Amino acid sequence: MAVGGSLPPMARWIGAVFLLALTVRVVYILEIDDSPLFFHPAVDSLTYTQHAERLAAGNWLGRGSGPFWQPPLYPYLLGVLKTLFPESFFYVVRLVQALLGSLTCSLIYWLGRQVARPEVAAAAAVATTLCGPLIFFDGELLPASLATFLDLAGLALLWRALQRPSGTGFLGAGLVFGLAGLTVPTVLAFVPVAAAWIGWQLRERGGRRAATWVGLFLLGSALMIAPVSLRNAAIGGDRVLISYNAGINFYVGNNPDYDSTVNARPGLEWGRIVGQARKAGIDRPSHQSHFFLARSWDYIVSQPLDYIFLLARKFFLFWQGDEIGRNQDIYFWRNYSTVLAATLWKWGMAFPFGIIAPLALLGLLLSGRRQEFVLFAAFVGVYCLSVVAFFPTARYRAPLLPLLVFFATLGACWIWAGLRARQYGQAGLALAVVVVFAAAVNHRLAPMDMAGNAAIHYNLGTAFGEVREFEQAQRELERAVELDSTYWQAWLNLGSVLGVRGNLLEAARIFERVLQESPDQAKIWLNLAHARRALGERPAALAAYEGALRANPLERGAYLELIDYHLEVGDEKGAEEILERAVTQLPGDAKRLRHVFGLARDRYRKERSAEGHTDGADR
Repeated sequence: MAVGGSLPPMARWIGAVFLLALTVRVVYILEIDDSPLFFHPAVDSLTYTQHAERLAAGNWLGRGSGPFWQPPLYPYLLGVLKTLFPESFFYVVRLVQALLGSLTCSLIYWLGRQVARPEVAAAAAVATTLCGPLIFFDGELLPASLATFLDLAGLALLWRALQRPSGTGFLGAGLVFGLAGLTVPTVLAFVPVAAAWIGWQLRERGGRRAATWVGLFLLGSALMIAPVSLRNAAIGGDRVLISYNAGINFYVGNNPDYDSTVNARPGLEWGRIVGQARKAGIDRPSHQSHFFLARSWDYIVSQPLDYIFLLARKFFLFWQGDEIGRNQDIYFWRNYSTVLAATLWKWGMAFPFGIIAPLALLGLLLSGRRQEFVLFAAFVGVYCLSVVAFFPTARYRAPLLPLLVFFATLGACWIWAGLRARQYGQAGLALAVVVVFAAAVNHRLAPMDMAGNAAIHYNLGTAFGEVREFEQAQRELERAVELDSTYWQAWLNLGSVLGVRGNLLEAARIFERVLQESPDQAKIWLNLAHARRALGERPAALAAYEGALRANPLERGAYLELIDYHLEVGDEKGAEEILERAVTQLPGDAKRLRHVFGLARDRYRKERSAEGHTDGADR
């Protein structure tokens, strides 16, 4: 009877939390659609969108694309939504993520009610609904929203299975953690810890039964991951467990030049890092991943003290109040949204994480001896360390935020309860701990630059360029290189925009300037060749084409354009020489190259013949 009577209030609270969270997130989505990046995502969001478009086009198995570069669950979700809602895709994706974020807030209330008083659960749930970073990531085309929901759902199922042990319960929890691993694999570090906890907690029910439940939990996780591994082997042609970006991501966060690699910008800088494996003659994706893991291991072994200091630094950055962006400044989005402006800011301290972190650390300390909190505290610890093992950013710590908000609420409630009970000594000590933690996590915060940094203006310029608003694209890219004169990818894009707008001479100068920094990039040489060719500067254009082929002797496009350029002026002998060079370098494409050469030669012959007849008729 007591259980039945408690259900309606809980259901009402869950519904109220869900509706509040959904309302806040829908308002946020409607506010940010003024940004050009809403419909033209950048960097990883663009990569996920492009993957989704390929899937929606019918290539659901990813034939011809090798093993997965990124964990596949999120792009497959996007692919389904792209197929079902092609016209309203960018709104629908964000609405689905708003629903997932709202369910996450409801789950926090449900979990809170299992281990704490109703008022603690309610306060934690409401705080989660208004947590600025979670609102932000629910509006981004990134896997953080899906990962946060799946991680919390897996914990909820695991908690329930531990209270009411059953094979289906543990299997279901394992299945959800497996799905979470296909979204953001760092969560898989918690799976063996959870398995050990299951065995320990249920040991009194018999070793064989406990072992069976542990096995079913692990089986559930494996059942979700196995199809992806099989797909990578059978269709991708390589043995990759989930995705092969693990090696490069580990290297980015574990090398002697951490600041350079972790801040590498998309385009030329990122390509230079990723290209190290290919320069070493390694083409197989799994071997590329192993190459970067080996480089990190060499650093760890050869410079252990430096590595320990780096880990300590990354651990501090994880708990720092700042929201560390990945290729864009999160705070800039406050310009588009009053919701985000109210729930994410920095003025002397970072809100909300600068408050959440110290209170959560207190909550974790005070709950350490209470068994009902051990599972959730273990998840926080393991997940934190798995992120620190790579590199911390706001996006990667977002899945922990709901639990950290819950522990922060516990910490705040313990202080309040101590004050109400007039236990001023204990409350004062707890408050002092929070103040010390707050001073540490809010120390030396980066300024909140609402005008936008170079990366923001680069992303905006690229987005404007995609919709052919070249005047605005030029303005944003000029601002990017003004803020950072070494932003070579921004210079490159600016040169392309100037070329499209007809300022070919300035475009060529920019390409030449970028080539001084990146002479090994065939794409830049080709851009220079296009500009010089359009200006009618044949020797300079030919030299640029040769530069492209020196940078990459396998650049098929350079050969084809050179062939066309020679044929355009009637130099068939020169075109034939280029054709033979191309066939030597690309023997597998010989038939196609000869066919294209023949078509182009015949076309130009007919054009010259027609021009001759026209000249004769005029005379």
